[in-house]
Amino acid sequence: MEVIFSNQDLAMEILSRLSAKNLLRCKCVSKRWMSLISDPSFVRIHHQRSRCILGLLVQEFKEYGGNFRGDDYFLYTSVNGELGIFKLMDESFPQPTSVIMASCDGLICYRSRRTRDVEVLDIVVWNPMTQERLTLRPTDCHVGSIFGLAFYPFGSSAKMIPCFKVVSIQHAKHDQNSYSFVIYSSETGKWKTSLEVCYCKDELHKNKHIYVNGRFYWLTSNQNIITFEVDEELSGVITVPGSKWLDGGARLACLGDSDGYLHYVCIDMSELRVWMLTDHCKPIWVLKHHINIDQFGEESRDHYIHRVWHSTEMIGDSFVVDAQTFHDEVVYLSIRGRLCSYDFKTGRLRFFFNGSYLRHMTKVQATVLPYTPTLATTGLPWLKQNFGSASISFASTSFNYQGRPRKKLKTRKT
Repeated sequence: MEVIFSNQDLAMEILSRLSAKNLLRCKCVSKRWMSLISDPSFVRIHHQRSRCILGLLVQEFKEYGGNFRGDDYFLYTSVNGELGIFKLMDESFPQPTSVIMASCDGLICYRSRRTRDVEVLDIVVWNPMTQERLTLRPTDCHVGSIFGLAFYPFGSSAKMIPCFKVVSIQHAKHDQNSYSFVIYSSETGKWKTSLEVCYCKDELHKNKHIYVNGRFYWLTSNQNIITFEVDEELSGVITVPGSKWLDGGARLACLGDSDGYLHYVCIDMSELRVWMLTDHCKPIWVLKHHINIDQFGEESRDHYIHRVWHSTEMIGDSFVVDAQTFHDEVVYLSIRGRLCSYDFKTGRLRFFFNGSYLRHMTKVQATVLPYTPTLATTGLPWLKQNFGSASISFASTSFNYQGRPRKKLKTRKT
């Protein structure tokens, strides 16, 4: 082993293929390994190779008047069989009071729930790998309840220091026919209201948005997409491809990304279609995949068509096949409430659970987000900057190099 890893290039080639969780354990092997794994060039190589997701963040909730239903829940499900992070997610996420918003390259953004007594929301950026949490409290700005997260693992400026931005989108304060944007930057530690205004009358879906290659995309109830370019602070409206739906497509479509391109997934009658946005300026959509949903079972197809043509009230009804999210040529679906994936590369359908887990609530569909832990999150300078109104907290449970929880050591006063 020592002979193999005496070669720097060979060691980097082998170690860069391990998961971020395993690499954190490897840091404990020796000072040499710690130095190699902490090297920025190694982190960059590992980041390029760790694009496959490890799991899905799933949450169902209702948010009204401060009443939290007992059947609300959050769970993390493994995609590749790696269960080491499951307990960490399950025990660390504050389920009863929080709503998950976004996931970006290993960081997670969630917010507090709205209640009658709470006017200003707490927005939290959470690093599950290190258990650091940064709580942001917007001041002197008007924010809504929908937030996006953009993580820059290798910096967004000449400093080349990892940083992130949180973007809030909401109706302009005095105009319900337009949207405004408020941005928090970890580089400045401050919130600012963008001068950009996007004119659009549509309502936004609470959990159908994504960040791809420097742009945020929010799906609207009228099957449009509001875009916002973060650095230049420019917005626009894109019409999605395909025919319009009777219920506004609330449950039949989702956004995703693959190879740095925005993808739009919709269930169009008996077909599931995946469109790719090749040019966001014009815009140009290309039909990339389409399959018949009857291959998921005749019952799914027949029941689905029956619902479309015979239901007078579509909102609140439970479709048999729903698109949840899309990542790296894999679409994540719910079939009769069971979460599953379909890989377009292999043609394989895989179910994650035995039973009904997604209940298709009336107003808010379940949040399903891909999660990919990366080494880049361990290089965030959480304690090295002045974060203004932000505060940092740490979980009381730490993990040793074998991944097992260990008790926090007591310190003796002197």
